[in-house]
Amino acid sequence: MLVINESEQPEAVVFWLHGLGADCNDFAPVIQTLNLKNYEFVLPNAPVRPITLNGGMLMRGWYDIESLSFENHDFVGLDYSKRIIEEIIQKKLASKHVTPKVFLIGFSQGAALSLYLSEFSGINFDAVISLSGYLPMYNDQKSSRSPIFAMHGLHDEIIKSDLAKKSYAKLINKGLLNFYEISMAHEVVEEEITLIRDILTGNDAI
Repeated sequence: MLVINESEQPEAVVFWLHGLGADCNDFAPVIQTLNLKNYEFVLPNAPVRPITLNGGMLMRGWYDIESLSFENHDFVGLDYSKRIIEEIIQKKLASKHVTPKVFLIGFSQGAALSLYLSEFSGINFDAVISLSGYLPMYNDQKSSRSPIFAMHGLHDEIIKSDLAKKSYAKLINKGLLNFYEISMAHEVVEEEITLIRDILTGNDAI
């Protein structure tokens, strides 16, 4: 696990989940670009597991993926990783001398897990940000919801924008999710980084 700007009194703590096959260092350069010195960033590592999509190859993954159709979800894996992240969040917040804002961000598979947490965890986030992800399951029993922002590439060939938008449909229809389509592939670009910074700092422009 990587921690950036560690502090006993941060203005906010941002938990950032990497994508399939990456690790905790993947988004360190993006975080440096954000230049939010009073924000602590916590970047956990996913467990190493066999991934069916990649022929059973061992790699860091929050859950198993069978195919890019994303029709069958590994809810056992999602629940296991949800508990890992909840424990990390609870321990980290318990160590603070203040009550900071709490944000959850994920990219791709990490975005799907972030959204799964927003639906099924009892933790309240000031915002959840999905980067090139999708919602594995909607929880129609959820009463209190965190603000959700989803950003997706129009030219994403890994997780199609239409697939992502379809998974978000119920949240969008209820006005619970802000969806941004950006001219990019399965990646993170400068326009997206600006949006992330605006959300984290409460910029009225969003």
